[in-house]
Amino acid sequence: MIEVSAAQIDRAENMLKHIPKSAPKALARAINRAADSARTEAGRKARETYHINHKDVISTIRIDRATSMSLAAKVTSRGNTVSLAKFRVTPKQPAPKRKIPISVRVKRGEGGPVKRAFVARVKNGHLGVFERAGKRRLPIQELYGPPVPVMLGSPTVRAWVEEKAAETLDRRLEHEIGRILEGNG
Repeated sequence: MIEVSAAQIDRAENMLKHIPKSAPKALARAINRAADSARTEAGRKARETYHINHKDVISTIRIDRATSMSLAAKVTSRGNTVSLAKFRVTPKQPAPKRKIPISVRVKRGEGGPVKRAFVARVKNGHLGVFERAGKRRLPIQELYGPPVPVMLGSPTVRAWVEEKAAETLDRRLEHEIGRILEGNG
């Protein structure tokens, strides 16, 4: 949740008191830019810890934007477990008759070979990491890594994102106030 402090509201109202209804507009714009920044920083910080693509992280994040009537934005991440194929897997493509196990790295600096796992492309075209459910050839089951919300929910990632959002909010509030005072807003 990205909200403005009472001091920021007072500052915007004092600087824009001669322009009606402009303070909430400036505050809402600054909050929304901070929310966009939080989404970007969440993706960046998750990639520092996990071997995952930026778009796979960003696609799970939703922003409920601030308005001049509601001066708060909400940044949430929702998603299920991520296919292990989305992380660092060696080899990336199916390799029939492969004798050595495939190697999987989910977190940076961790991971290794996964016995009995193999990379396969199923009938619908999906590429995944699978293992056999029993001794027989079929059925097989796909292997998964952690969900993106779990990656983003760690205390270090959360603190980093909140800090960057607060910095962006301060910087953008000054920018939006200046923009309105110049007559461009």
